[in-house]
Amino acid sequence: MTTRAARRAQLRDLPPGEALPDKPRRTSIPDARPRPSKLRVAAFLAIAALVIGGGVYLAGNVFMGQRDKTNVVGALVVGISMDGFSPNVLNAKPGATLTLDWWNEDAPMHLTGGIHTMVSDKLNVRLELPAQSRKTVTLTAPMAPGDYDFWCDSCCGGKDNPKMHATLRVEA
Repeated sequence: MTTRAARRAQLRDLPPGEALPDKPRRTSIPDARPRPSKLRVAAFLAIAALVIGGGVYLAGNVFMGQRDKTNVVGALVVGISMDGFSPNVLNAKPGATLTLDWWNEDAPMHLTGGIHTMVSDKLNVRLELPAQSRKTVTLTAPMAPGDYDFWCDSCCGGKDNPKMHATLRVEA
């Protein structure tokens, strides 16, 4: 008897007063899968916690890092990324010494040679900054007032890319 229709047909064919025997009850089949040991579960949870913790640590450094603030007294914060320099205009008095807290927010895979550069022929500057790092840089503004261009030439189209330029504006 595999269907209800077959059972009803059997009930119709029974003489009055007789009943069909009860359906056999199903018995539960024990689970054949072995249960993981407590040690395996603990090891899995420990590895998962390490992976998640590492991801949070790395993301925290990138997304919550100190970008627009500096620990260097009197320094100007200058960032560089694939979007260019930020800020892209620095103001100075003639002959002034500028201290820059220069940081690079890009990952190595986005950069040629894993670096951004700060280059200026007129300022006699050629500096390199590795990906996802920061360093303090000291520049001396020229005595002659004017706008002095600097750029990144390690990636992003180099000097030909207008986004990768910034200006040192020297005003008397």
